[in-house]
Amino acid sequence: YLTTNILIYDSELQDLENLISEAKTSEIDAIIAHDLAAIRIAKRYNIKFHISTQANVSNIEAAKFFEGLGAERIILARELSLEQIRLIKHLLTTTKIECFVHGSMCTSISGRCYFSATICNSEQGSANRGNCLQPCRREWRVIDDSNNEFIYDGQMFLNSKDLCMIEYIPELINARIDVFKIEGRMKDPLYVKTVTECYKEALDAHLSGTYSKKKIKNWIERLSKVYNRGYHTGFYFTRPTVEDIEFERRGNISPFRKHYVGKILSYDKMSKTANVLIENQEISLQLGDEIIIEGSKTYMIEKIKKMIYKGMKIDKITRDDFIYPAKINLRISTEVNQNDKIFMYVRT
Repeated sequence: YLTTNILIYDSELQDLENLISEAKTSEIDAIIAHDLAAIRIAKRYNIKFHISTQANVSNIEAAKFFEGLGAERIILARELSLEQIRLIKHLLTTTKIECFVHGSMCTSISGRCYFSATICNSEQGSANRGNCLQPCRREWRVIDDSNNEFIYDGQMFLNSKDLCMIEYIPELINARIDVFKIEGRMKDPLYVKTVTECYKEALDAHLSGTYSKKKIKNWIERLSKVYNRGYHTGFYFTRPTVEDIEFERRGNISPFRKHYVGKILSYDKMSKTANVLIENQEISLQLGDEIIIEGSKTYMIEKIKKMIYKGMKIDKITRDDFIYPAKINLRISTEVNQNDKIFMYVRT
């Protein structure tokens, strides 16, 4: 899917048409849009379109309007309850509905916030133009025109926690939601892999009748290891309260952090062995550790099963035993490329 879900100005219409034309040629499955200009051009090129959450579809009349335009799918506003979603789905005829189930939440009504644009003193800094600076995640003081300061039990009083609905997969399915949407803007590959993997497993478990509290606990533990601001259930069951704001900790509250280890120097396909340069002397490696290998054409997670240093098998590598940077050989099952980077997630 190709996102074209910003506000469009006249000077951009030709660029938009060129983009959608290229999307059609490239066999893109659908565009995501909310400006009617993008929808009209998509219809002109007979390319399917999905209505973005930026359109804030929050009622059945709006949903039917977009269904009448031919929308294949509507990504509903995040601010709806499960019962509101259920009703909209029940009254639609052909259009599918997609709902956010995990990730960052706007503290304002999604897509209708001009806080960032005001801070930037430019509409180009707005979420409506795809460029939100997320000022709601910062520390703020509130002072009225009489110079009275409002007292808050914390400083980041606009900093919403993240949505997490993995404990409620059966309820989401029973509401007949067609597609689960996972927020991942500016997130790293491990976040994408972990979150999609957990929700795929949860869906499969529900469909196979093996969805259980034990599995839910495992998924939440894994989700807590990647980027998050703490979790809540959004608007699905009740309106968010003060408990759903992270007042004191800015950004990622996961105890795990991604650390650079080193890089790939070469890879031997026959022996499935990589020659590796370990550059970060603060990181210890041992058999059984998981490493992440990333490159322009590479992304993999590999458990260390074999390490060789100067022709000798070793069980671990620490700053006390080696002079850095250190060259070692690692057994890696899948081909990697020169200069691919190696990382580890380490509990802080």
